[in-house]
Amino acid sequence: MYLARLVCSDPGCAAEIAGETPTLHELEALVCDCGCALEVIGWPDVAAEPLARVMMLRVGAARRVPEAA
Repeated sequence: MYLARLVCSDPGCAAEIAGETPTLHELEALVCDCGCALEVIGWPDVAAEPLARVMMLRVGAARRVPEAA
């Protein structure tokens, strides 16, 4: 679940809401009651459970592929 604070993209509208959706795509698709898109302005400071897991990836040197004759 994704939770974010959102504000209306229309400068004439002062709407600010807390949005919660199961996917980031749905969070980005939320619209204001005035019909304009909402923009993420913040994330919650504290979450009841971790929303993400840190993964470390090792990067090695690229190998040269021999050119075809």
